[in-house]
Amino acid sequence: MAPAYVATKIEGMGNDRTLNKGTERLRQYIDKLQAEGDPQGDYYYALGNSDGWIKDVQGDEAITELFRQAAAKGSMDAKILLALQKARSEPVPGKLDYGQGPRENLQAWESGLAKLLPLLQQQCYARRLVIDQGRPKVGHYSVAYKVWPHFRNGYYRRNADGSRTLLKDAERQKQWEDIDSRCQTPEREFLGTDFNLVRG
Repeated sequence: MAPAYVATKIEGMGNDRTLNKGTERLRQYIDKLQAEGDPQGDYYYALGNSDGWIKDVQGDEAITELFRQAAAKGSMDAKILLALQKARSEPVPGKLDYGQGPRENLQAWESGLAKLLPLLQQQCYARRLVIDQGRPKVGHYSVAYKVWPHFRNGYYRRNADGSRTLLKDAERQKQWEDIDSRCQTPEREFLGTDFNLVRG
């Protein structure tokens, strides 16, 4: 993934003046988008609360509802992260850190991936607000990159007799890896002084 500071690290670096200034700019950008009726602003607001650097909304269900509202308004990013949340049995959407597989709920994994697959045909990445070397930026993350290694490495199914079976699937690995390899994320987009995104 991109070597940027994701928003989840913002809270632990609260004394960093540059970081605080950057997050303040991100919050202003979110407010601007929401004031314009752009569902992306609602998505970023939900993500900020999920990551914890915005603390307006507490509780897993309340934060998940913010994503549902953003998705209902048309945010493809919110729809993607809701499907990924279901697949990975996460308490809230937005956890794009590597290593979160299907856990014990393989039914939710399959159901979430079934919802995710058609969404990725429309948009193969999810966006999040990050601070990159002190500069506010929109980061783009290929979602299939989070999925295909689980089919390569395998994941466990619990059997009725208490044993576990490691499941691998080369065909599905290729399917999801192909989506990842074809995913063309936009160039880096930094937040300009007028709140426009500047490629750089």
